[in-house]
Amino acid sequence: MKLIKYTLTPEGTIPEYVVDGGYFAVANNGVSPQDWDLVGVANDDAAQVGFANKAALTTYVESKGFEFKDPITEEIIPLSTIVDNIWAKLG
Repeated sequence: MKLIKYTLTPEGTIPEYVVDGGYFAVANNGVSPQDWDLVGVANDDAAQVGFANKAALTTYVESKGFEFKDPITEEIIPLSTIVDNIWAKLG
């Protein structure tokens, strides 16, 4: 398993090799439905190179300017907490 950046298929479905995804959506100037880059957990059939480590994922997420808030308290959730939770999906 690895964390990768991917887009939807031309039919608008999640690629078969993605087992858990839809994280950190970023517009990519593609043609719908492939106009968003997403991050997800993929099996080894995925051709994409995965994020090398948690630091690489953190750098990617920071470069996109994501900010996460608790939906109830509206307190900002530290980026490290979000990245840790996504990275933990690798098992």
